Amino acid sequence: MTLDLKGWTIVYDLDGTLVESAPDLHAALTHTLANLNLGPVPLDEIRNFIGDGAKALIQRGLAYHQHEVDEAQLVEHLWPNFLDYYAEHAADLSHPFEGVIEALEQFRSAGAKQAVCTNKAHNLARLVLEGLHLNNYFSVVTGGDTYNYRKPDGQHILSTLQHIDANPSRAIMVGDAYTDERAARDAELPFVFVQFGYGRLTLPPRSEDRMITHWREMQHAIESIID
Repeated sequence: MTLDLKGWTIVYDLDGTLVESAPDLHAALTHTLANLNLGPVPLDEIRNFIGDGAKALIQRGLAYHQHEVDEAQLVEHLWPNFLDYYAEHAADLSHPFEGVIEALEQFRSAGAKQAVCTNKAHNLARLVLEGLHLNNYFSVVTGGDTYNYRKPDGQHILSTLQHIDANPSRAIMVGDAYTDERAARDAELPFVFVQFGYGRLTLPPRSEDRMITHWREMQHAIESIID
């Protein structure tokens, strides 16, 4: 049976969902911490820090070293330093998870609209997607700074859908963290949780939710939701 997704929209988180971006975020954090003569945070730890934007990532890196800075130093120096470095290296080490491109191709061919809704700053999200040649799969990309709200606020997803005239009652959210999970619930969308990402769930799954351990399982998860 041919997959038919006409009229449906699939909204994806970026980091830890579509893209293994931790190595480049790790490099940017290492560069930033070095300005304070602090050593790198282990890469496996970084994966637990991702999901709430660059400022939160820096704060968690500082907390790992039990090092405190005032808000002015963070905002005026460390944050811009991180962003400048990351903007130049956003796709150096990152790569799509195995199976992502095949799934995006398949869903596009089946007629689905596809979008990215991430808490990463919009310009940085675009740099990652363009650097990895993924940008053409998506009708819209919204970041944590696109609106004055962001995930876990469900309005972030709903505004993303509105931007492309998509029907929220025929939309699915895919993500790897509690911010995606809670935003999907707030927007009343079914949710596909990618278990190999950087986050974790904080609520019991609903009947309309699915979990996958590899992108090769994504088609089955989507089909089981729309049936």
